[in-house]
Amino acid sequence: MEGQLKTKHGWYGIPLVTEDWSCNGDFEFVIRTNTKHGPYLQELTFIRPIRMISPNAFVGDSKTANSCQLAWGTFDDKEFNEEVVCAGIAGIYGTGPFSYESRETISTEDGEYDKEVVFVANGNYWGGAPAIQRLVVQYYETSAEVKTALLNGSLDLVWGSGVLSDADIYEIENDNALQKDVQVFHSGDLQNVILILNSGQAPFDDIEVRKTVIHSINKVAFVQKELKGLQQVVDNIFPLEAPFCNVDLTPRWDYDFQKAVLLSLQKCGMEEAVASSQTNNNLAMGLGWGLGIGLLVMISLATFFYKRTRKLEVELGLQKGAEAL
Repeated sequence: MEGQLKTKHGWYGIPLVTEDWSCNGDFEFVIRTNTKHGPYLQELTFIRPIRMISPNAFVGDSKTANSCQLAWGTFDDKEFNEEVVCAGIAGIYGTGPFSYESRETISTEDGEYDKEVVFVANGNYWGGAPAIQRLVVQYYETSAEVKTALLNGSLDLVWGSGVLSDADIYEIENDNALQKDVQVFHSGDLQNVILILNSGQAPFDDIEVRKTVIHSINKVAFVQKELKGLQQVVDNIFPLEAPFCNVDLTPRWDYDFQKAVLLSLQKCGMEEAVASSQTNNNLAMGLGWGLGIGLLVMISLATFFYKRTRKLEVELGLQKGAEAL
């Protein structure tokens, strides 16, 4: 499986720096690395591509019956330098506040999906039994279906970003009539969304070109018009709330179209045209915006959830393809 991880998850450092692992008794798991890797502990917390499960969950020998999803079948040794037989798991184990009860699936052209998954309260949860007795995770085909279910009362809660559009969130949050039944909560920043310019290849290997692109993009206008002001412009790759990331970067490369025009003209060896660029709109727009193929846009994302009161059951609606946070 190591070969598959290296092939499919090249960004993931754990498979590359892990020498071996072992268990030195109950509740003691030892991992030995072959080099220093700063985000090792952070990567261990990710929900994929590596998961930890009970040995009792393996269908057979872990080397011949891998716990990867049964529907994946067998990966041959030509693709991953080793044959991997996906056998699935024998059962679901965990120590969280809810215990798995049942699932209902649907089949589509794209594969099989969970239509409904039911969890019940785990009375033995180490953090105390949850107040919610039954939790139903419900599948919806579109955002429109999620919104309809939420507003007609058949859905109690929507959790996560990207499930409803910013326009829908804005509408619900600013409709006094809806606010009687639906509450909107915003978490702190969880991640920043970025569009990266490849500084390893032309033309973005030139910092002046990158500056031109950045100065020509009015990110504030995008946030206000397209995202209904629900997001905020950021300058950092990671949220300021993340560990060791509370750093205010200066100078800020904010929107400055005149500076973008100036940089464009200078880059093209046309310094003499700078003085007349204000009257030569076609030249300024052509050079200033023509470089904006890959725009660097950093917009902070937060988690949104919508809550309806119900005593026993909460249904969690997830749009197909959206990740629950």
